[in-house]
Amino acid sequence: MKHLLIYSSLLLALLTSCVSKQKYEALKQQHQQSLNDKIVLEETSSKIVAENDSLKNQLSVLDSLLRLANVKKNTTSRNQSVTIKTKTPTISKAQEYDTKALYIYSIATYIFWPSFIKETNFLIGIIGQSKLNDVLVSYINGKKIHGMPVVIEPYNPASKKFYHVIVVVENKQKDFYKINKTLHDQPVLVIEENQFSEKAGAQVSIYPDGNKIKFKINEKQIQKTGLNVSGLLLKLAETTAQ
Repeated sequence: MKHLLIYSSLLLALLTSCVSKQKYEALKQQHQQSLNDKIVLEETSSKIVAENDSLKNQLSVLDSLLRLANVKKNTTSRNQSVTIKTKTPTISKAQEYDTKALYIYSIATYIFWPSFIKETNFLIGIIGQSKLNDVLVSYINGKKIHGMPVVIEPYNPASKKFYHVIVVVENKQKDFYKINKTLHDQPVLVIEENQFSEKAGAQVSIYPDGNKIKFKINEKQIQKTGLNVSGLLLKLAETTAQ
């Protein structure tokens, strides 16, 4: 009888141990599943946040371009070469540079580069030094264009880097004339602060007109380089076909 009691006790302990082990394994599996679910939720949340940020950027760009329509007063024909008379600038320099930085970023998002251009960064090179440089860096910092992080640096043709955009600041047109000869119709968007240098090959000019900032697009020059420009951008800009 004593042996039977001992055997029963051992059997009960063994069964209890097996049940406890099964519960432990079950709880362990539940915990691991909870961790996996948490990871999936965090990844999904990150994707949603990224998509929302991308959508916000697109809406911000679209809103910026639509606001340009309120600035535009005179529409010129794409098939005519015209000289646009501007008013004496009355806009403050701070507002001028802020608006130019906004325009440069917005315009670049509505220009499309050939598919054979394979770069990890969207590189903007600046010819010359002005307050626009710092304002542009500050405004574009952390932003992307066509999915690529934007990098801004002084234009250096000796580096052999591919620049998506070259910005020519005021009073640097002579330097641009020399550099433009080396571009050979490469798919590079050239933006300058002066509207009177289109014949030198600039595709976009951003300039003050009274208390506003306007921009003009030379569609023919853009097409020569193999770039494509959004029709919406052409509707919002002063255009010329030189």
